[in-house]
Amino acid sequence: MGNFWEYRVAETVYFGENDSESKTFYFRDEMVGQYLNAENELVYKIQRQSSTDRNNWTNERVYTLSFSQNRIIRHYNNLQEIVLVYPLGIGMEWDGNALNNVPNQTFSVERLGDYILENLSFPETVTVRQSEEDDLITIRDNRYEVFAKDIGLVESYHEVFRYCSRNDCLGEQIIQEGRFTHLKLIDYGQG
Repeated sequence: MGNFWEYRVAETVYFGENDSESKTFYFRDEMVGQYLNAENELVYKIQRQSSTDRNNWTNERVYTLSFSQNRIIRHYNNLQEIVLVYPLGIGMEWDGNALNNVPNQTFSVERLGDYILENLSFPETVTVRQSEEDDLITIRDNRYEVFAKDIGLVESYHEVFRYCSRNDCLGEQIIQEGRFTHLKLIDYGQG
């Protein structure tokens, strides 16, 4: 209880051709509660706050994390996502959306080992590739997350957008809509 993680967030939202908004801000996640679910498994409540200056924080949402049947499950925005499955091994794959009524999404362990993120070094990490698709014509969906042992999420990279597919711009990789979000851990510890 009281553990916290602070992330620097770079985000660009694309509203249409040549229409986007970029900003940098911060997220602070803090473990604020825990309870037992119907299967008698521990569920952790995480409060996410945002800030532009790391001094004044605004509540964003609460999400949960749980460990069930050798899986870490994140319940966020009304979706349950299986973010890790144990034991971990290079090339291991699973359906991150197996607990939802949405299309399958193959997650895979892309990398194990040490990881350096700006001025922080983590000796034991796992990189989970959630999607790597870019047809250079209609869509780009490039997502991964990096988790460090005894810390949790240290980096999250989401680049999901749709290219213009009209005859006059097909294949030119002009972004029609989408979002780029990159979280990097900058501080963590006990609150």
